[in-house]
Amino acid sequence: MKLKQNYKVRKIAGESVIVRMGVQNVKMTTIISLNPTSEWLWEQLQGVEFDAQKVADLLGAEYEVEPAVALADANAWIESLRKADLVEE
Repeated sequence: MKLKQNYKVRKIAGESVIVRMGVQNVKMTTIISLNPTSEWLWEQLQGVEFDAQKVADLLGAEYEVEPAVALADANAWIESLRKADLVEE
């Protein structure tokens, strides 16, 4: 899977949020806010094919987390992306 390219992270009122680029006059009913770890993962995975194991490997290398915990967190993060329709599979 890949992150959809027409979405970018922008800082708005001190928060990192996902915005859709190139679309005008869109009714925004949902704001997708990123915590620092999610923002870091988003930056690492731009334009890259990934799966839960790749995300877990990134988390483990950056945050000294147990592999099983990293994989569970990776699966939860990917599920959040899917629910927000931010990935292409």
